[in-house]
Amino acid sequence: MQQGTWVQLIHSRGTDAHAIILPYVVSVLGTFAFILWGGAALDVGAVQLAIAAWIVLGSLWTMLWFDGVIADLAAGMKDMDQDVAASNIGQNFAKAPFPLFRGFNALVIVAMAVLQLIALYS
Repeated sequence: MQQGTWVQLIHSRGTDAHAIILPYVVSVLGTFAFILWGGAALDVGAVQLAIAAWIVLGSLWTMLWFDGVIADLAAGMKDMDQDVAASNIGQNFAKAPFPLFRGFNALVIVAMAVLQLIALYS
């Protein structure tokens, strides 16, 4: 793979990661705000179901999107050319524990979804 192509792909996947983080955080904060201040609207079963569906589906979507980014970055590590691989940043990139990142990503998103559902139904 040409170095320019490699750099563009890594940059593109990094941009994808940035694109999902802010909407996810805003969604979680918005959901918690609605749970805290939603009042009587939260007593309606259909409203609770809609919020629960958003929590589950939005979390799943975010987890899959971000996991794909991490998986592509891990694959990109294997495609570094010799100049990049020999650089300090390349060596650091090659040591990154991508399986740990993927597991931690899943753990955080699942934990946030569970906490939102507990808050919604308590």
